[in-house]
Parts: sequence; C-alpha cells; structure tokens
Amino acid sequence: MSTFKRNYCAGFIVLFSMLSLYVNAAVVNDGSVDADELFLYTVKKDDTVWGICKTYVTDPLCWKKLVVFNQLKNPKYIPPKSIIRIPKSWLIDQTATALVIALEGDVLVFRQNSKSEDALHVGDLLNQEDVVKSQGGSAMIEFADNSRLLLKENSTIRMANLQFYDATQLVSTRVELLKGRVKAQVEKLSNKDSRYEISTPAAVAAVRGTDFRVERKASASGDAVEMRTELLTGALTVKSDNNQQSITSGQGVLAVEGKGVLEPVRLLPRPLVTINESTSGTLPLLLEWEKIEKAAFYKVTLMTKNAQVWEKTIQAPKFLIEDVEFGQYQLLIRGIDDQGFEGRNRRINLDLSAPAI
Repeated sequence: MSTFKRNYCAGFIVLFSMLSLYVNAAVVNDGSVDADELFLYTVKKDDTVWGICKTYVTDPLCWKKLVVFNQLKNPKYIPPKSIIRIPKSWLIDQTATALVIALEGDVLVFRQNSKSEDALHVGDLLNQEDVVKSQGGSAMIEFADNSRLLLKENSTIRMANLQFYDATQLVSTRVELLKGRVKAQVEKLSNKDSRYEISTPAAVAAVRGTDFRVERKASASGDAVEMRTELLTGALTVKSDNNQQSITSGQGVLAVEGKGVLEPVRLLPRPLVTINESTSGTLPLLLEWEKIEKAAFYKVTLMTKNAQVWEKTIQAPKFLIEDVEFGQYQLLIRGIDDQGFEGRNRRINLDLSAPAI
C-alpha cells in the first residue's frame, strides 16, 4: 500500500473515531440516552440514512452521526421495519399549536413568556409549554391531527410537546397532567412512529387511536402521586420507571409514584337505563337506571357537541335534570367503584324542548 493510501486510511479512521467520540459525548451530555429523549423511527422500504436525516434532522452531518449512534454495519442498506434511534435534540423544530374549540366556565392560560394568567377564549391557539388551568369550568382542545382533549373542571395541564411533521403525518404530542382529570380522544395515527402521551410523575399513558381518561391525585398518605387510567376503546400502554402495563378496552390501571403500575382491573359495565338511548322530553326530566353491582357512586355528564356543560357525582341510581337551556345534548352515565375507577359510559342523546303552554 502506498504511503498516501496508508496516511489517508489512518486519517479517515482517526476522523471516524473522533466523530464517534463526539456523537457519544453529545448524547451523554444532553441526556438523550434516556428512552424518553429518543425518537424511534421505523424503517420503510427504500429508506436511506440520508433521506431520514433530510426529513427529521437539522444537522448536515446527521448521516454520519446517525450511523455511529445506531452502530449501523451497512449504512447503504437499512432493513425495513428495523428501528433507527434519533435523539430528540437533533430533530427539526416542527412545533405545532393546539386550538381551543369550546369552553364552559372559567379557564385560564399561563403562557411561557407571560407574567400573569389570562382568560382562555374559544379560538385561542395554545403553544408548547403553555399551562391551562380550569377553575369551575372545562375546555375542549383540538390538536394538529384532530385528536381532542377534554380538560375537566379543577384540572391543570401543560403542553409539554407539540410536534407535527406534515410531510409524513408524524405526530408527537405530550400533555403533562398537573392536576385533576382529562379525557382524550386520539385519532388513529397514520404514521406508526407517532406518539400521543399523557404524563404524570407516577407514569405515562402512551396511546394509538384511543378513547381514554386519566386522573392525577395525591395518594391517601399524601406522599406520592397516583395516576388512574381508564381505557374506553383502542389500545394503551401505561409506563413507569419501574414497569409497564398494556391494557385493553374496558380496563383500568393504577400507577403509584415510586411503586410502578399495578395490575389492570375491569371497569364497571354501562348502566341499564329506563328510557331509550335517543329520547325527547321536557324539563324537569327524571332519569333512572338499574343499580350497578360494586358501584360506590355514579357520575352524570352533560355534553354538547364540543363542550362539557356540567358533571355531577351522586350516590343514588337516578338523577333529575333541570335548569338547563333547551336544545340537543348527550348525557353520559357511568358507575364509580370503590377504588375510584370510573366505568364505561351509557350514552343518551337528549332533545330537550320547552314545555307546551
């Protein structure tokens, strides 16, 4: 081998080694070795390292760094369905916004660069890091992929991550539940690498095409956070630092900070009502249903198309509706067990009209 070739090869090896050290040092320094700080990309047919970098990463040297970071033995061919790990700190900033589509009562927003809480209004756009706090009211929020989140009364959330790559329909949404309850309706994610997560200190609920509820509250001793997740449809995984549990439709799971995710439980069934599930009537209207075995309480929620009008917790299997504006509503009735899990909803479409004079 000529002196030139030997020097060239030696120089290349040194450069590649330095690059490896640089990449690994960068990963350690920014903490992206943590699984939560990695974007996991599933390789598709004809994908290349260059193409992946061009779509998702800002750094022009990405293709070199990605090879080192993933220890790719043959960068010219990546097998379909294999996983490429990309530190989130490398990703192109595709920050999205969320839209407030309905409000009931008082809801406040604290924006990242603001020094005060402001009243939230229908039509407002929420940005990453914004904190939304419901007082006695509720808010319906819609994300870039048309998924929706209902913030219940006396609850607080933070928009921890709002990312949307329009070209590939990749969504990365993470909502931090700081207090109270939320109900999420997540559209079926067209890009399998998309993420929709609701997090608390106890665990993270990661979902795909799912209708579910999450509650955060203090434990009975007050020294830990508890997270209750109730899955109505779809698939869901609840992950903590200790373990994880995948649950199916009609199951709930409790996660306790520092202890992990407990075994799933079966949610209470839908109550049987004495009226048709689509009904017209005048006010006052008395609703009655059969008592659900193991139900300690019941919850009754009145909804319009986009908003929650009110929500009541009661003990008896009956409820009198009065003092409501005339119109069309959806009523949700469910049982609550002695562990605090809310069961499956009985939905009743109500057309409330004024009494005849």
